[in-house]
Amino acid sequence: MLLFVQLLLWSQEDIRVPKKHFRTGIETGFKEAWKSVKEGDRYYKGGTGTFDLARDHYLFAYQYNPESAELNYKLGACYLFTDDKYQAINFLHKAYQLDPEVSGDIHLLLGQAFQLVLEFDLAMEQYNAHMEGLDQDEKVEYSGVLAKRLRECQNGRTLSKDPLRVIIQNLGENVNSRYDDYNPIFAYGDSALFFTSRRPTEKSKRNPIDNKFNEDIYQSVATGKGFGAAALLGKPFASKYNESLVGISGDGSQLLIYRGNISGGDIQISTYKSEKNKWIRPKRISGKLSSKDGETSATLSPDGKEIYYVSKDKELTRGGKDILISRQDVKGKWSKPQNISSLINTEYDEEGVFISSNGRYLYFASQGHNSMGGFDIFRSERLASGAWSAPENLGYPINSPDDEVFYITDSEGIYGYYSTIREGGIGAKDIYKVIYLGSEKELVFRTEDQLVLGPGPEKTGMLTPPKLMVLDTSFIMMGKVLDTIGAITPVISKLSFIDPNTGGIDATAISDDSGSYYVSLPAPKIYGVEINASGYLYFLDILDLTSADSDEQLHRDFFLKKVEVGIKVVLDNIYFETGKAVLRPESFGALDQVFRFMENNPTIKLEISGHTDNTGTLRINQKLSKERARAVVDYLVSGGISEAMLVYEGYADTQPVATNDNAAGREKNRRVEFKVLSK
Repeated sequence: MLLFVQLLLWSQEDIRVPKKHFRTGIETGFKEAWKSVKEGDRYYKGGTGTFDLARDHYLFAYQYNPESAELNYKLGACYLFTDDKYQAINFLHKAYQLDPEVSGDIHLLLGQAFQLVLEFDLAMEQYNAHMEGLDQDEKVEYSGVLAKRLRECQNGRTLSKDPLRVIIQNLGENVNSRYDDYNPIFAYGDSALFFTSRRPTEKSKRNPIDNKFNEDIYQSVATGKGFGAAALLGKPFASKYNESLVGISGDGSQLLIYRGNISGGDIQISTYKSEKNKWIRPKRISGKLSSKDGETSATLSPDGKEIYYVSKDKELTRGGKDILISRQDVKGKWSKPQNISSLINTEYDEEGVFISSNGRYLYFASQGHNSMGGFDIFRSERLASGAWSAPENLGYPINSPDDEVFYITDSEGIYGYYSTIREGGIGAKDIYKVIYLGSEKELVFRTEDQLVLGPGPEKTGMLTPPKLMVLDTSFIMMGKVLDTIGAITPVISKLSFIDPNTGGIDATAISDDSGSYYVSLPAPKIYGVEINASGYLYFLDILDLTSADSDEQLHRDFFLKKVEVGIKVVLDNIYFETGKAVLRPESFGALDQVFRFMENNPTIKLEISGHTDNTGTLRINQKLSKERARAVVDYLVSGGISEAMLVYEGYADTQPVATNDNAAGREKNRRVEFKVLSK
């Protein structure tokens, strides 16, 4: 068995595209299109690991006949289990419109797709429709599974109403690939990141369970600017089977290794021999910790005396995979494992257990409790009695209706790292960093020391003269704020340095007429930097100073983009409910940035425009894109922006910024942007 296999309700149907129905009567292009259908079928039957290849062949065939219900169904299924759930909805819905009887699970797959994009009401409608279509025996067999999906939708509605203020940051292409990447493990003072990947290597083989490549262990070196290019670990850890590094001792001298070819999956230990300067071949920890049913992930307590691990041992689990615990005695012997708690383990699978460096918190993924769908991340706290508290869902958007697994924290317990699928990611499962921003700040309205553009030359610029702010601390940063054009024009601006953990402002500075600023910061850590300047676009970015030397002055320059008539800016992180012009709550942070920009530039006039990809008809896309642009305008006006400062328009797919031939390009084309009409 694999370390982690995504479980579906049950396999989607492998329906056949009838040749006689696929032929349109136009012979030109038929032969090539039909060949692509057959090639797509070959990859489709292989499993989810080759659905992306099947999809590419089906898309080629789709150009010949876009009205085949069966082909639309298969394209929808391919998108559902790869990277674009919105496209899955489009193709599955079209398949149903063309033929309501195209497949017995069409409502089920639509329900899954709607659930994955947070359309919980529509998902429940589809799940109920699927239940109604089952015969009596099928209802008995699957009613529990569908009831769980309905509960997940209810949980999702509750959790998504109160989103956390977090930044979820992809670790980038040095770590992530277009294949599954997961199970991050830090070592050696967080200077090394180990993780598991299913990317192909020279000796890779596809696993028959899902047709994805087998697991291998990779290492990336942490730098002050991120992570270095990942490198495959060699012997004694690499083989043609599945291996994963799942845990590491506090001193870094022992590695817990999952080996997939032993007893249905076994956790083994490798010890570093300093006298030989090498790792010994992984060996079984203890016969007590192995079962014929298999084990997957594990974590050691900070003192190395407890091991928490995930097992499928039917004699000790409540159902599926559970977290077990074993303790080491004074002689170094491991005790007989026990089920950690009925509060923690459910009748569904638990996975990816991790204990924090201070031993206070236990993190794990579960398909049970109040999951939004798939695996969610939960946290339990160690009580004074030594027992673990009832777990709490980490919340949305850390969790989503898709799978979130293998959550860990850094050695300081400040940042989280885990694996999930996110729209706009690099591949399938990617590893992400979670930066907590703390409680939400109230919207800051214009005050006398903020930057504004007045109605005439005499009122342009600062209403109060800029002052050099010098605080008596040992951590100093200085630099300039400059115009990006030529990077030599100084900009008078206000800089705010925000603590991501609390959302509060740690320090502020004002750049003078030479663009220079000088600021004292409390500690070398990560800050959010917010810069406001009259006549310039709003600036917000993350500044990582964790590796900075507090004994030296740091120099950082910032470059602002001037507001010019005709300039266009894409509004990132604007999300709508599927097929609707209703803003989702996670859009509000980005819209508040626009709000502050307009407050600081009260004479400006903007056009808010909506854009779509080329999926669907021009008439529908035109209407939807305009309504979404209007929704953005309504939000800004409701906060106090004058309606006279805004106009809105919908351009459908007439102004693409990328190709519509692939999912990545279509995602870029689905956007909201603003254009400066006048200053």
